[in-house]
Amino acid sequence: MEPIVIDGSFGEGGGSILRISAGLACVINKPIRIINIRKNRTKPGLRLQHLVGLQALASLTGGKTSTIEVGSTEIELFPGEKWSNKIDVSIATAGNIGLLTQTLQNALFLAPPPNCEYKINVQGGGTYGKYAPGPDYLNNVTYTLFKQMGYNVNIEVIQHGFFPKGGGEACITIQPKTTLAEYQPIWFEERGELLGIKGVIHVEERLRKPKVAERILASIKQHLSAPFAKSIEVEITPQYHKSLSTGVGVDVWSEFSNGEVLGAGTILGERGVSSEKVGKKVAVELNKILNGTATVDEFASDQILPLLCLIEQPSKFRLASISSHFKTNLDLLEFFFHRKWELTKTTGGFFVEYQ
Repeated sequence: MEPIVIDGSFGEGGGSILRISAGLACVINKPIRIINIRKNRTKPGLRLQHLVGLQALASLTGGKTSTIEVGSTEIELFPGEKWSNKIDVSIATAGNIGLLTQTLQNALFLAPPPNCEYKINVQGGGTYGKYAPGPDYLNNVTYTLFKQMGYNVNIEVIQHGFFPKGGGEACITIQPKTTLAEYQPIWFEERGELLGIKGVIHVEERLRKPKVAERILASIKQHLSAPFAKSIEVEITPQYHKSLSTGVGVDVWSEFSNGEVLGAGTILGERGVSSEKVGKKVAVELNKILNGTATVDEFASDQILPLLCLIEQPSKFRLASISSHFKTNLDLLEFFFHRKWELTKTTGGFFVEYQ
């Protein structure tokens, strides 16, 4: 069978093209060739988490890949038909566990056998790193939306890992439906009542003495818009962890009565940036969400597209803006499925609708 050929440099040109394409190749059980992988990035080609993700897909499906290594700009993946429901994955250094999970989540929408729970045990890697979603953001925002659609994905963190040494440990569990008819669409036309703000501040143990987590939390509360700070419950938990490298990762989200969950994305602490500035940055992103009308945040929006595209019923939600990731993923899905969608400009953002 001739492989589907995807140019990895089109649109946003990042790793999401690889993660979605490789995953969907497993859904439709067709080989795929991806060229010009991350061509326009400072370090083109596969990064470690991409390499591990492709190898994991081959192991899960009983398939194979072309000869690949970190830096490869062209790959082939040949999905198999002998699925394994439990595999072990090893990630050296701080290759990101969240990005690995994103590769896997796109492959298992209809994985056999029926009603099977897949477990991927991950040794090593990072839970928090640049340009990557933290596990608490994924579990409480992206995977909460997935659950509403009927797709159960969860990352259980056993050990946190930070850049550059990593050393994390996690168990990823994914339970797909047997048929597409069992999945449910989302219809978030208008935002519900704000119920509260929740989150977790993860800080490496060596930063406990200067009270980094507590200072970030105080700064978030200080800079949160006054009407919201006074009228709603804020449950953001500081947590300290022993890890191989020092690091800080913050995942904060808002919950609404209609089932919408919008996150501020994963925000990292940086050397030379005070805890107070990190907290203020989190609050600024939260204030944008709380003062807007979006029903799905920009970081989850591009991740839910593949499943929404597959679900037979129409879906509709509201975005504050259209990111390059989102538009690229919309265009990418047309290589795999012929599904009509519409973007409609509205006050304060856009409506996205799958027909």
